[in-house]
Amino acid sequence: MKYNFTLKDNNAKTYRLFTWFLFFLHIVAAGIFVFNSDDSKVSLSIYILLAFYVLLIILYFVFKSRKSAFETFALILALLYANFWFQHVGLVAVLIFAAVYVLASVVQGKKTTILVQEDGVHLTRVFKTVYFPWDAMDNVILKDSLLTVDFKTNKIIQIEIVEASKLTDESEFNLFCTEQLKRNALVQQG
Repeated sequence: MKYNFTLKDNNAKTYRLFTWFLFFLHIVAAGIFVFNSDDSKVSLSIYILLAFYVLLIILYFVFKSRKSAFETFALILALLYANFWFQHVGLVAVLIFAAVYVLASVVQGKKTTILVQEDGVHLTRVFKTVYFPWDAMDNVILKDSLLTVDFKTNKIIQIEIVEASKLTDESEFNLFCTEQLKRNALVQQG
């Protein structure tokens, strides 16, 4: 028997903070370009860019409650950033920015999952999977969408399960885990 759960996403806040960091970094870079440029054409383009930033922030806060508002906001910002770097620094800067942005988007899109089966517990994170055999655990309990894994080393992991994973019958899951722990204890004694 296998139980597969998707864990609550804790990376979304970090991704949003990273996006805001990039936004403020570009405002500072635009300000530096304005103060260091004697060319009125460069200054005008940077003022237009800053006007787009202000308009975009206003639109974001107006439509913030919509489901994909932040993702749309981040994509538009990324396009403005790429344009800014291409105009004022060059193609290499755009490629570096694009690589960082794509990596952050891929990481943000990955979900952390946990697979509980007869050989143990597999925790799949963004870049790696961690395996915990049954003999390393004292108890595994699912209660009110909170999965608790108690290890023999006195380490405890508590993980919140998302809505889509709540279809699992908690008593059936807990019975499965208890059976696996008992079976493993008998194997170790015998």
